[in-house]
Amino acid sequence: MGSAIQSDVSNNILIQGFKQYFDIQRAESPDVLKEVYRIRYGVYCKEFGFDLPSHRGEERDEFDRYSNHCLLTHKETGKKVGCIRVISLPKTNPQMELPFLTHCADSLYRDQIDPDSIDPDEVCEISRVAVVSEFRRRPGEKSSKDGLTGNLKVSNEEIEQTRRFPYIAPSLYLAAGALFLASHKKQIFVATEPRLVRSLSMLGFRFHQASELTDYHGQRAVYYFSRKSIQEDIAAMPAHLNGFYHYIESQVT
Repeated sequence: MGSAIQSDVSNNILIQGFKQYFDIQRAESPDVLKEVYRIRYGVYCKEFGFDLPSHRGEERDEFDRYSNHCLLTHKETGKKVGCIRVISLPKTNPQMELPFLTHCADSLYRDQIDPDSIDPDEVCEISRVAVVSEFRRRPGEKSSKDGLTGNLKVSNEEIEQTRRFPYIAPSLYLAAGALFLASHKKQIFVATEPRLVRSLSMLGFRFHQASELTDYHGQRAVYYFSRKSIQEDIAAMPAHLNGFYHYIESQVT
């Protein structure tokens, strides 16, 4: 696992619980990427009715070729249950811009983020987070594409009872953070709903809001992390969460 994993895997109940139920991996081969696109089609197009590009039961767009994708699998059934991607645009296509700039530029706080001065080589974006409906079982999760509610506060009892810990969404977002830190990018953005911010803040992440709320597949705002801020947040996590992050990191980078 490497010295970066700060908690002994065998003694970390979150890692052991996750390993009992799930696998997480980088989605790189065509066959594995197809599983990602099928999850997105099922959640975004069929379940929530979004009008997104799709073909033969797969939801794809022009950003997929410039993204690092992760896929979550339920071990017992082999079912592919969740996915996330981090978009990193190449220098070779300067006309292309990240989705948050296309859809949320008018709502950005210009004293924090100037769209005209953003260097595409220095920023990336989390998007297309999806969890299949049958694995969104906690109160409020059914109406959430990524399986997060506004309440991710984890009690000691839930940590001890690993079947109740909400592994799916946290593992996907931790994977995205690991992909960001493994890159050369300086900032990572996400256009999301305030409930996501409330949820992930309970894991110890400090979101920096960079826009007003705007109507973009629901009421969303743009948030960002710098490399330094996310490294500090991970370092300050309780030992069990810090170890869980480093385990996820070891699986996707």
